[in-house]
Amino acid sequence: LCSQADPPSAGGLLSFVRPPMPTPEILHGPEELAAFAATCETALLNGVKHAVAYPVAANSANWPADEIKSKNEALFAKLRNAGNVYALFEADAPEHSPWVLRYVGERKSDGLRQRLTEHLIKKNAKTGSKLFEIQESVSGGKRIAISFIKVAPEALRLYVEETIIAKHKAALPWNTHG
Repeated sequence: LCSQADPPSAGGLLSFVRPPMPTPEILHGPEELAAFAATCETALLNGVKHAVAYPVAANSANWPADEIKSKNEALFAKLRNAGNVYALFEADAPEHSPWVLRYVGERKSDGLRQRLTEHLIKKNAKTGSKLFEIQESVSGGKRIAISFIKVAPEALRLYVEETIIAKHKAALPWNTHG
């Protein structure tokens, strides 16, 4: 819709008057999507937890990344393309102590091994990994474990991750963004 500016603008240029933006229609996903996320949550949180091995002397001041990587070589060999939603757990040192959920994350399947390496062993300076939290836990005598699932199609991993985080936000101290 065009109208002559009033008073006429310099050079007689027309001004554009735009109608108000209509409110977009809200499109709701199928109910089955919520049920799918709940199934994924159960599989991730109640599934197999893989303990990560750390040297007894490992602490935040002495973090032997190469030795940690070597101790966990078999675990990390299984990770490539094995999952795309993962959880980090912490437990007290006695073997019978229950695992406590601390973090939920996602990564494309082909990047899971690298992302978990950044969280658990050694990180690139630019990542937002949880290595500091892991080091503090291990220094405090805690045990660390991971679990992972593979969500298909791959794009749904983001929805599943966000749904699980939203549900457990109060219990996920490592899922904070500063």
